[in-house]
Amino acid sequence: MKDSRFKVFIENARILPEHEISELPDEKQKAVIGKQGIWVEVDCPEGACSVENDQITLPVGSISDKETKGVWLRLFCPDNQCSIDESTDLA
Repeated sequence: MKDSRFKVFIENARILPEHEISELPDEKQKAVIGKQGIWVEVDCPEGACSVENDQITLPVGSISDKETKGVWLRLFCPDNQCSIDESTDLA
């Protein structure tokens, strides 16, 4: 992997202001002590978002077909941990 970061557009997302961050549960605030990043709130219509095994799935836009395979494999199959046997038309 050449770059461990990529840029995406997340529709209807917003950065949380400090006063809203201070209202988050202590558990969430303590989990990020000493880490760099931002708190965001995203729109997740009809279960479009999920969290499993410390991995977050979000609906994003502005990803070309060329990037999709790279994004998918980078997120779900890091370090070539997956074997692709055949393609699928699932959406």
